[in-house]
Amino acid sequence: MRQSLFTLLITLGFALLSVISISAQETWTLEKCVQYALDNNITIEQLKMSARMTELSTDDAIHARYPNLNGGVGFNANFGRTIDPVTNAFSTEAFFSNNISLQSGILLYNGGRLKNAIRQAEINQKAAGYDISQTQRDISLLVANAYLSVLFAQENQKITANQNELTKQQLAQLEKLISAGSVPANDRLTLEAQIATNEQNMISNENAIATAILNLKQLLRLDVDTEISVETPATDIPISTDVDVLSFSDVYKSALTTQPNIKAATLDLQSAEVGLEIAESALKPSLSAFGSLGTTYSNRGIKVNGTELQYQDVNILFNNVPTTIGIEQSIPLIEDNPYLSQLNDNLSIGAGVSLNVPIYNNHINKNNVERARLNIANVALTNEQLKDNLKVNVQQALSDARAAKKQLAAAKKSVEATQAAYANAEKRYNLGSINTYDYVTSKNQLDIAQVNLIIARFDYIFKSKVIDFYMGYPLKLN
Repeated sequence: MRQSLFTLLITLGFALLSVISISAQETWTLEKCVQYALDNNITIEQLKMSARMTELSTDDAIHARYPNLNGGVGFNANFGRTIDPVTNAFSTEAFFSNNISLQSGILLYNGGRLKNAIRQAEINQKAAGYDISQTQRDISLLVANAYLSVLFAQENQKITANQNELTKQQLAQLEKLISAGSVPANDRLTLEAQIATNEQNMISNENAIATAILNLKQLLRLDVDTEISVETPATDIPISTDVDVLSFSDVYKSALTTQPNIKAATLDLQSAEVGLEIAESALKPSLSAFGSLGTTYSNRGIKVNGTELQYQDVNILFNNVPTTIGIEQSIPLIEDNPYLSQLNDNLSIGAGVSLNVPIYNNHINKNNVERARLNIANVALTNEQLKDNLKVNVQQALSDARAAKKQLAAAKKSVEATQAAYANAEKRYNLGSINTYDYVTSKNQLDIAQVNLIIARFDYIFKSKVIDFYMGYPLKLN
């Protein structure tokens, strides 16, 4: 009784662990996989940082139009002979001084450099956004391919498992015939070999599923130990685009308007053209205005606070007779000048304009203009190359999709033909008209045809999704 209870508890424990394991295994849809990959991709994060840097460059260009303002405070201790900054007199006594200043300047005209710098920064900012979009689309296509690979491997395993189960049922039926003496015992060897082959294929398929899921995890940047399962569509995955109806011109024109990298390349050319205007502005005069405000303080600063009358004796000769007389003089009253009073008394204000005319700069500005022109030509060639590559890719994608569609149609016909042949072989086998080897051969041909159909179906699904990619359609499996 105790042993039975212990066995029951162990069984329940394993059952509970199985439930927990199944519940921990999360089911992922294609949309969820794509979104997760986009949210956690390092390249996209780097591009976002670059885009943020471009935003800061735009902000720099905009604020460069406004006046700057800088302040300064200085504290000085002087020893020995030096000039007092307040009295401008030489002093040999140690003293302490303090100066405060504000400076401001603004660029009034520089040949349109600031205006064009803002334009270029805004264009670069838009181009950076398109670079992010293109990378997101590329990653989405990679994730879709990996997702379909998992579905293909799982579908292949289902067919192999069904084939193996059917073979086992046939072996059980054969055993009855052998027991009845209707067929020789050696006939079971062929079916047993087929079962062994099926089981070997199932192991290979399990490895293929694990590899496909691992590839998907790597794209999603998931931990290897994370258990996931992909959602299998309830119905056959629909094909939204008929590649036989589309022409190359239709797909290519759509790709030119929907592919973010083409839009980014167009903006890069505009940025290069603005760069030429920026380089040419260095050949023109520039006009700036500036202003300053400053004051000083010294601990030796003094001020006059009124006067007082004093009589001083002065010795003179009057008729050659030394005589002392008293002279009334107004003597200034000196006292220390307070800190705030000195700052107010010593306040100075300055303003002015500055004109800079480029005359000769060792061909630096001229060469920069030539570099800007070469950059325009280089970017234009890059754009042409990008469009040529897109044209080739679209042609190849359309050709591959059409070939995949034909292959799928041929695979369907092959399955239909081999199914009919297998049904006929099964009837003949049950009547004893053919041996087990011929029967198994017919079944293997059907198995191969069904596997080829799966391969053709998923190949066409993915290649049709590539066409959707160039047409600008979202990646979906329903």
